[in-house]
Amino acid sequence: MAALQVGSPEWWVKRLYNELMSRQGDMQLYRDLVDDNHGPANTAEKSAKFAMLAGLSTTNLTGLVIEATAERMEVEGFRFGDNPDGDKDAWRIWQQSDFDAGSAEAITHALVYGRCPISVDPNGPRLIVEDPRQVIVAYSSDGRRDRLAALKVFTDEWTGAWYATLYLPGVIYRYKDERSTPLMSAEPLWVLREVTGTPAISGNPLGEVPFFELRNRPLGRTRSEIANLVIPQQRLNQAVFNTDAVAEYGAFRQKWATNVEVPTDPTTGLPMNPYDANVAKMFIGGDGANFGDFNPTDLSGYIELGRDIAAHMSRVSRIPITYFLSNVSNLGADTLALLVSGLVKKCQRRVKGYEPGFEGAMRLAFKSVGDPRANQLDAEVRWASMETRSVAQDADAAVKLVSGSVITPQTAQEKYLGMSQTERDRDDAWRAEGNATSNLQAILDAAQAAPLP
Repeated sequence: MAALQVGSPEWWVKRLYNELMSRQGDMQLYRDLVDDNHGPANTAEKSAKFAMLAGLSTTNLTGLVIEATAERMEVEGFRFGDNPDGDKDAWRIWQQSDFDAGSAEAITHALVYGRCPISVDPNGPRLIVEDPRQVIVAYSSDGRRDRLAALKVFTDEWTGAWYATLYLPGVIYRYKDERSTPLMSAEPLWVLREVTGTPAISGNPLGEVPFFELRNRPLGRTRSEIANLVIPQQRLNQAVFNTDAVAEYGAFRQKWATNVEVPTDPTTGLPMNPYDANVAKMFIGGDGANFGDFNPTDLSGYIELGRDIAAHMSRVSRIPITYFLSNVSNLGADTLALLVSGLVKKCQRRVKGYEPGFEGAMRLAFKSVGDPRANQLDAEVRWASMETRSVAQDADAAVKLVSGSVITPQTAQEKYLGMSQTERDRDDAWRAEGNATSNLQAILDAAQAAPLP
């Protein structure tokens, strides 16, 4: 087979598809861990009892790491330029795209998989959260990270057929896998396909690759938030399994007997257990028979090992230890605030890798309707406060900073009171209405007090 020309559509499809498939193993592992599908703990014992204990030994802290991190990242709006207020048109696109929920899903995907693609529908304008297991984006290698191409591979849930769409800045190519039984492990046979009303090859109306990515840990190698927790999570599951096994069998300790008659199997001639050990049975022996049991195994070492592993996962993930262990007590308010500050700082760093994706997608959405804000590079994502403070603390800080002319009222409402642009607009309208009513009453009072002509 002749070598494909570098940069040709066929070359891009083959290269991007192979790269996407190479990510599947890790991404599925991370998804399974978060979804509590950890698999059984390792044991050489194959009995039904051990199988049952292995199935009960999962203590899913990786899922908690994702949830505790994602819940502190909430987009409240967009701002363009020096305007202190959020951009209402951008927020309208956000709402029409159902990105109150969509952005939370995208952030969770980025934490789990290390990245999450967002596409822009040119007929919307509409933002769409894509499955990271279906989409791959290629970037330039000159440090500018221009988007060169994107490939989306998906399965028709009704027919089982495989499809792929290649997005280049000027052209879109649509393919179908012609194999009768598509398998992820084998090379697809891609051929151009037509979609009802859409040709196999069409121009790209946006003039650029319509995919952006939220990237986790963008300053280094993009990776899942739980990539370095896989082995600790497996160790924790194993420690819990060992603890459960000891507790299960320690509850009915192994027995021993001496000076008893041991029967033999009439078929094999091998000795047989003379007693059916059971909590509801009693042993009976002849003269000189002795019975006893082995000492119980101390569980404290196993439990302490589990706590040490959980503490290690807390340090690595920056999740406060109070999220993982219930026996943490006697912590003052300052200590608790210090524990949470590590998680807050981590979240503030992570969103730096999400902002270019959100901002780029919003600019492209404006481009799809010919809005000049598509060319504004000073777009800014507004995030809800990631810190944990009381309402009284927030209100006190807002009043002091505004009265001292340190920040504007808009910034105080946004940063300390957590008010969305919609809430601020509603309050402004309410205040304006109140002033209008007050002024009207003043006019009426003055008219009544004026002497008659």
